[in-house]
Amino acid sequence: MDLGSNSFRLVVFRSRPGRSFALTDEIRESVRLSAGAEGGVLQTDAISRAAAAAKLYGTFCRTTGVEEVIPVATSAIRDAANQAEVLAAIRAGGTGLDARVLSAAEEARYGYLGVVNSTTVEDGLFLDIGGGSVQVGRITRRTLERSTSRPIGAVRMTEAFLQGVKTTRRQLKALRRHLADELVSDSWMAGVGGRLVGTGGTVRTLAAMIQRRIAYPLAEIHGFGITREMLAETIDELIALPVAKRRTLPGLKSDRADIILAGAVAIDAVMDRVGVEEIETCSQGLREGIFYERFLAPAEPPLFPDVRRASVLNVAENYDFDHPHAEHVARLAIEVFDGTARAGLHLGSPLEREWLWAAAMLHDIGVVVDYHDHHKHGFYLVLNAGLPGFDHRELAMIALLVRSHRKAPPSYDWLRPVLAPGDDERLARLAACLRLGEQLDRGRTGSVRGVEVQGRGATVTLRVAANGDPGVAIWSAEQEAVSFERGFSRRLRLVAA
Repeated sequence: MDLGSNSFRLVVFRSRPGRSFALTDEIRESVRLSAGAEGGVLQTDAISRAAAAAKLYGTFCRTTGVEEVIPVATSAIRDAANQAEVLAAIRAGGTGLDARVLSAAEEARYGYLGVVNSTTVEDGLFLDIGGGSVQVGRITRRTLERSTSRPIGAVRMTEAFLQGVKTTRRQLKALRRHLADELVSDSWMAGVGGRLVGTGGTVRTLAAMIQRRIAYPLAEIHGFGITREMLAETIDELIALPVAKRRTLPGLKSDRADIILAGAVAIDAVMDRVGVEEIETCSQGLREGIFYERFLAPAEPPLFPDVRRASVLNVAENYDFDHPHAEHVARLAIEVFDGTARAGLHLGSPLEREWLWAAAMLHDIGVVVDYHDHHKHGFYLVLNAGLPGFDHRELAMIALLVRSHRKAPPSYDWLRPVLAPGDDERLARLAACLRLGEQLDRGRTGSVRGVEVQGRGATVTLRVAANGDPGVAIWSAEQEAVSFERGFSRRLRLVAA
């Protein structure tokens, strides 16, 4: 339970220690805990809303059998002059919920754990914006080197500077001046540049709004890049509308309509201070960081050694894949990939090799829906489950490979905005490798030990080594001669080793 300044959120995870995890439920209540606060004292009606939300969450956890409940409080309660009164009301409302009040450093650490366990950032910055405060941290070699917290969250800045039904340029100018003054004392932030990852409801909402505005082909928020130009356009759009009309903007939740502008301006101020032109959206943050601390225990720091690999295997496990078959298909597909690279048919890109592995591990997850058309089911499962650590182009390529592992090649013109020049050829080449790997283990017996690629002129020969008679495997793989020629512009010949 994340008891924040703007909203209280309950997230429920199911996990199998050492194997997989999944978010299974989420409840969000707009509490506006800091609304109307005077002199640091939270108001009675705000405390009542907090107690009501805590009661709802406590009841939900009891009735659904949640085994471990972890309530944490952030900026609004941390800074409240009447903190004890607020915590007592939450305890009474939630029938015994004892919320742990996080320090600014702890809040930044959990945000960092959420970011680093769901992205490939090794050196860079992260920004976590909430209703009351903003945390900015510097990451070096995947370690949180330092962080700062400033009381410039979206609710707090709205209350202080953007009251009224419509925002004026004068109000905006005062807000920008205040934000610059708040950030100037942290000299280590000045112009450091590099990669900036942003988390928190404001960042996610802005990403959703921009994607809707530009008709972005994917619904995936995680990994979406927001440029300062996009942010400036969104700020201008918000300024032009009174709060009541902002609620009609696609992608903007109605209960954020009054605070989204202050949040956007705060993000822009941080980007200006650190000297970056883009912020990468991260859908994970504090709540996931708290979960990872337990899921990855006793590791310290609790980090996945390889986020991309962990991401693929977690999705595969959640769809109860056939692990031995997937691993065998992956190994055979990669042997074809490596062998054709040695034969000079392509450059053997390590990135393409990794995409092929990921698609091979996920190629059959659509069977959880239905065997028939499971390649199509797998395609949308991958796109919608997401693969934290892979960018949107990579996500699309891996999903398309899953879609292409059997039957006719798909049409995918709608995905071209996220693809790169040459991806048609890459997809055809990798699909040929995956289809051969799949057909060589058609019987799911693992009897094919490996393949050796021999390239001579217009024909490529695959020598198939097997335990026992490889006749069925060779016959099955021969059905992919057309896809091989499509991918490599060579004829295919298969023989027993």
